[in-house]
Amino acid sequence: DNGNGNEENDGFLLLSDKLGSTQARKRNLGDNGVGSYWFRARGAEADGTQWRTHSTAFQLLSDKDEADRMGAPTAIPAGTNQALLISWKESSAASSSFELQMRPNQGGAPWTTIAAQLSGTSVRKKNLTDPHGYQFRVRPSASDASFSAPCDPVVARGLSVGIQRFFGSLQDKTLVRNAGADLSPVALADALGGKEFVLLYASAHWCPPCRKFTPMLAQWYQSHKTLAEVVFLSCDHDESGFRSYFRTSHPWLAVDYDDDAREKLLAAIQVKGIPRLVVMSGISGKIIEQNAVGQPLDVNRWRALAASAK
Repeated sequence: DNGNGNEENDGFLLLSDKLGSTQARKRNLGDNGVGSYWFRARGAEADGTQWRTHSTAFQLLSDKDEADRMGAPTAIPAGTNQALLISWKESSAASSSFELQMRPNQGGAPWTTIAAQLSGTSVRKKNLTDPHGYQFRVRPSASDASFSAPCDPVVARGLSVGIQRFFGSLQDKTLVRNAGADLSPVALADALGGKEFVLLYASAHWCPPCRKFTPMLAQWYQSHKTLAEVVFLSCDHDESGFRSYFRTSHPWLAVDYDDDAREKLLAAIQVKGIPRLVVMSGISGKIIEQNAVGQPLDVNRWRALAASAK
């Protein structure tokens, strides 16, 4: 409606009384020459409940403003716990920096500025915990230009329930990584949260096929570690062998040798020979490939397997 939105019967038209979410898209506005609109909402079955509306009218963009504004940014999982990677294309207008805003994907949530002057065309945003997801919009800094259209809502992945359950026997809920001559603990959520795939690698330094396969896996890992994390389950005979092999050959994480969870996980995946590389969906926690050793390490194939396992 183009009224003032403050009276119960002031010309509002019913758009829907069956909406199942807190957001809706209304098209073809402006066809009647009206440049601003008011909207209001209340529960569909809430007799007598006051309508809720906004304090100022929504203004339609002019054809020129619409043509000049930047395209909507894209947001994708960043491969780390509860984080997204937001990127956009530079505008046609000369600009050396950009203003980026975000809002939770909940009706009526306000836009907040993440950064007023970003010099690049991408940024990583962490600590995105809202289960409904987030939207982002962008424009050139220090300008009166309209913001871009918002991107589609995207949920930042955290540690899935399935992965958390599978690693439930871990001491202190931590894995370890190399830190020079020592090992450094990594919280399970920080280690595996946001990963599309988790690979369990059973191997040992005394195993010649393992020593042949490990460098191949390490090379693959360097170009895929934003999507997948490898967890080493040592089959070495002692802690000294584990530490030496892990420090010199494994760029990923491991279950500590003295952690009882190591043998429990080896038993859970029924290791009878090594090397063994079990592929799990980081989203569902289900095993989708019993042994990827000798198979193409193809993430698209794993995605198809994960989809069929739902």
